[in-house]
Amino acid sequence: MVGDYRTGSGPANVTLKYIEGLGKRCFYLHSASKPLRAAELILKIPFSSVVLCSGYSAQNILSAKTAHFFGKKCAYLDHGSVEYENRINLCEDPHMTRIEYETLRLCDRIFAVSSRFSLWLKERYPEFSDKTEPQLNGIGDFDRVYRDSTERDPDLIFSIGGGMPRKRINRICQAIELLLPKRPGLKLVVAGAEGAFSEEIRRYPFVRDLGILDKESIRKLFRSSSLFIQNSCFETFGLAPMEALANGCDVLLSAHTGALELFRTDEPGLERYIIKDCEDASEIARRINESLGSGNAALFRKAVKETSSWEVRTEELYQKLRSLSISE
Repeated sequence: MVGDYRTGSGPANVTLKYIEGLGKRCFYLHSASKPLRAAELILKIPFSSVVLCSGYSAQNILSAKTAHFFGKKCAYLDHGSVEYENRINLCEDPHMTRIEYETLRLCDRIFAVSSRFSLWLKERYPEFSDKTEPQLNGIGDFDRVYRDSTERDPDLIFSIGGGMPRKRINRICQAIELLLPKRPGLKLVVAGAEGAFSEEIRRYPFVRDLGILDKESIRKLFRSSSLFIQNSCFETFGLAPMEALANGCDVLLSAHTGALELFRTDEPGLERYIIKDCEDASEIARRINESLGSGNAALFRKAVKETSSWEVRTEELYQKLRSLSISE
């Protein structure tokens, strides 16, 4: 397993889940420095059956080339499109685009973290369509969900993504502004890095932009907010709403959220908490009004598919990698 599992980002958390689930069936890189990681690759790949690169990194190219040198297959667990997401976020980077494309070209199999994303990849890169397939992320154990709601602020809404245009938090701001005449106490807390929309978002007096926060601060916000909103225009999966649900927080999700595949979306009432048009502030406002105080976290937890656990996903991935390792 090649990939970040330390930083707490979405892809890193997924990589860590697979490392934990695979246990002794999986080698992974222990070193933090690039030279030592490169040395580990060369030492461990010859004794591996197959190499899995998880998430975007320049080291994926070295990993794939080393794997092929030793006659091993290499797969890529693709968490998102660097090229397309950078374009949406108004920060295109040709160097990152080249690394991503070379990773897709070199790897023998491409696993996309949702079925929606897998179809998108096949359309975007038809030259790689034959080796692309979905490998959905899993979901945590909701049996131990945090349920204490005594400290929740009924007017507090939370979103993660900072000023990143892809997250469309500016549309959430517009929606809240429409609701203020009838709900003047509404507040929006935003976490995440500075981006092209940061200045626009901070113009709204009801917004607190807290920037990049540590995991514990994020957890506290999940537990003190009444609603978490993911309004992305492109979201290959979306782990933040899953963390919100695990912390007992109600959610409102755009239809572009890949993680919706983990739920039975035909569950009665669930469609009320899915935003069909992430650009339509009036629709978002209506759905915020329906979501606040709804207790929909329980409905989402009830609608989780039985096949969505990390245990099931890990075994799926393991069998796919075994098949790849013995294929010609």
